[in-house]
Amino acid sequence: MAHQHSVEEMLAFVATRPDAVVPLMMVSDEVGSLDVLAGQLQDRPALRTTRLLLLTRRDELTHLGRALDEDWVHEVVSVPWTPGALGHRAGAHVTRWLRETLPDDPRLAHLDADTPPDLPQASLLSKFAGDDDELVAELVAACERVLGPRPRLHLPRGVRVTREGMPVDAVYILEHGTVALTRVTRAGKVTLHHATTGRIIGILSLASQGSAFVTATTTSEVELILLSVEQLDRALRGDPMTGEALAALLIRSLVGRLERSEILQVEKIELHAALDAERSRLEKERARLAEALDALEQARLELLAQERFATLGELAAGVAHELNNPVAALERASAHEGAAVATLLASHPRGDLARAALERARNLPARSTADERALRRRLEKAVRDRETARRLVAAGVEDPGEAARLARSTADLALVEAAAGVGRGERNTVLATARIRSLVAALSAYVRPEGGVQERVDVRESVEDALRLVAHRLDHVEVVRDYSQVPLVPARAGELVQVWTNLISNAADALARGATALSGSAPAVAGGTPAVAGSAPDASLGPPTLTLSVRPQDGGVRVDVVDNGPGIAREHLERIFEPRFTTNHGQVRYGLGLGMGLAKSVVDAHGGTITVVSRPGRTRVSVTLPPQIPGALAAAPANPKEES
Repeated sequence: MAHQHSVEEMLAFVATRPDAVVPLMMVSDEVGSLDVLAGQLQDRPALRTTRLLLLTRRDELTHLGRALDEDWVHEVVSVPWTPGALGHRAGAHVTRWLRETLPDDPRLAHLDADTPPDLPQASLLSKFAGDDDELVAELVAACERVLGPRPRLHLPRGVRVTREGMPVDAVYILEHGTVALTRVTRAGKVTLHHATTGRIIGILSLASQGSAFVTATTTSEVELILLSVEQLDRALRGDPMTGEALAALLIRSLVGRLERSEILQVEKIELHAALDAERSRLEKERARLAEALDALEQARLELLAQERFATLGELAAGVAHELNNPVAALERASAHEGAAVATLLASHPRGDLARAALERARNLPARSTADERALRRRLEKAVRDRETARRLVAAGVEDPGEAARLARSTADLALVEAAAGVGRGERNTVLATARIRSLVAALSAYVRPEGGVQERVDVRESVEDALRLVAHRLDHVEVVRDYSQVPLVPARAGELVQVWTNLISNAADALARGATALSGSAPAVAGGTPAVAGSAPDASLGPPTLTLSVRPQDGGVRVDVVDNGPGIAREHLERIFEPRFTTNHGQVRYGLGLGMGLAKSVVDAHGGTITVVSRPGRTRVSVTLPPQIPGALAAAPANPKEES
């Protein structure tokens, strides 16, 4: 065993002796901050179990919070100390260290033998090591030495020895049996203690000189001794052992109750934590159920939309078929009318003049407003009358000399105007029937049942079909066509028309919202392509413009649909191809198309790709179609209505 006289010597010693152990360190407060010392000692294996005894001359100590927190300080001794006390305290700590770390060490016997006989352990502390029965017997014996023999009360189960709220003027010493302590609360009667009731009943209420805090009820046959307040006071004054035994019993009882209280507190905290976890789980489950319910509702709305869309397709197919007959009748009637007019003009004295006016009006190209104003001014100089010049321009006359001749003959001018009116009527009839036929063809392609995917399709024609179908939504949109020569690709024409219809409709919706936001009015219901929240179009981008580009790519075809609308919000762009993602809440309107998720399924079924790139002022949807479709895809129809 080595003795070191400074902290530095101790640190140097344990550094050279890794197997050394240090049972005790006695340091004075001259070493400075114990927190600093603890920091120097904490990483030394030889000092992990060392007990530290602090010697001090000070009345107040600071800078030892860390040392106490890390269990370095075990005792504080004031200087000067009682002669012999320091050696006794050092021996006691070494003895305790040996008992805790080396309980079989033979030196323990010598240390116990060296304990001074004049320093016995306090009797109250020694009683804590006994059991309750011994303490009860000692307390009863002390009381009987003063009061004489005490009668034992034998009570059956269910007897109340104290009542909640009633005055307490006696205590009960419980020798045998069990008693429960209960209290009435708003939740009913609650048992506070049973196993931890203790052997002295009523002493706490008696100490507070108040009413009973609880009701004490026997839960088995019991044997107890009743002591009035006066008897207890006499016993305490007559024999000091009464106070020590009573104090030991009370302390043990309170320790048991405190331990139970702490256990209950821990259980309550754990129960609250478990309830919080269960509540969190239930909230998550409720959220998942809400999401599932929302998904089911969206699926229901989508099925409703698909049913209405299918009905619309059937009606459109029927309407397209029925329109063919009246269109053919119109064409035949127009042809018969033209022949009849030609026969009439052949026998008319001024038939040549009328026939020329009719042919001119029939083939008159479209003129801008500016061109018409310029022509009217030129003819006005020849005829010197504004109204006559206007009539001549309407009749298709452009030559000033002819205009002057007609102005001099009222009959010739009337004949030319009438013939021009017939020519315009024929031209309008031809254009109208051609327009109806093109719309019928586009509508038929749109609702055509899925055919073989190996049909070779001119993508430009399918784009034009889609444009004709949604032309009514593009009245205030500048449409720019950028078509190149492209190869025919294998596809279902009707499904492609549906895809282009959807993309063009979405672009039209975006452009309409951009125009609405620019004008400051409330935004319309979003279509399939939601706009950036809070964004407004830049007026410098010009009027609403839709650009359709069809170009060859890698032997196939690439179609770009570009608009200069407000763009798509980033959070929507990430979900735009989800099957049930929509901002329309199940609404269906003509020309809306399939939705981006179903449009993607059509493109995928054709072996192609679809991508979307968007920022405020420019959104581009690109679709590529390969020159050949893989066999597995070609064998299975896309049938987008079956997508979920």
